[in-house]
Amino acid sequence: MHELAIARDLLHIIDRTLGADNVRVLRIDLAVGAASGIAADALRFAFGVIAEGTRAHGAELSIAASPARGRCVGCGILFEFEGMIGVCPACGKLGGELLAGDGMMLRAIEVADV
Repeated sequence: MHELAIARDLLHIIDRTLGADNVRVLRIDLAVGAASGIAADALRFAFGVIAEGTRAHGAELSIAASPARGRCVGCGILFEFEGMIGVCPACGKLGGELLAGDGMMLRAIEVADV
């Protein structure tokens, strides 16, 4: 379950970003690529466990899926797809060159009024 390691890294990033300020985290907004292999429910669960006893305890983890983009190695067309592997809409070839959608981006950290 790599979501546990991702949740741990996310908590470290939040701590580094917020620094020594003792503010309570209310919500974390993430964008997760469709081809990243990250299971949103598993990440939410793992983050809830990792965040216990920290300033992010009880924070909402909002995860927006972003489509993956690829280039067909057969016909060269650029296309978007959901899931781990795309199918070219023009020629039907499976896979291709992955251009985007295999990562995760921290979009925002919402904290309580200080």
